[in-house]
Amino acid sequence: MEIRKATAKDFDALYTLGLETPEFKVSSNGVFMERDEFLSAIENPYGTFLLSEDDGEITGFVYANRKDVECGPKTKWACVVYIVVRPEYRKRGIAQALMDACLVDLKENGVNHVYCWASSEGDGGIIRFMENNGFQEGHAYVWMDKEM
Repeated sequence: MEIRKATAKDFDALYTLGLETPEFKVSSNGVFMERDEFLSAIENPYGTFLLSEDDGEITGFVYANRKDVECGPKTKWACVVYIVVRPEYRKRGIAQALMDACLVDLKENGVNHVYCWASSEGDGGIIRFMENNGFQEGHAYVWMDKEM
């Protein structure tokens, strides 16, 4: 397994993996992320977008945004937006390797606080994973949206 930075050339495979991951869909009005928004995440200079590969096949990815505009000068927040591993590759340490590489990159870029959103639907695996990585559960929210 190899972990590397994602590039625009990886877009189709990464976006397809995102579409195939039902936990990502927070809105009842659309897909997990629009194509142009997802591409901008890959190309975001303030983003950490890493993928894992096994013999050239993308097995998972993690994306964190290091540009939290509401933070102060001493506190630099980042949001882990997505972390996913293909179902057939789960339970092999890939998510942990992606998270570890992501946190190293965030720290190297001056981040000192990290947060995430974790779906409470499903089997709770992502919540346990984040807790095992030192995240603590905060307040519960309901996603609400409206297409204009």
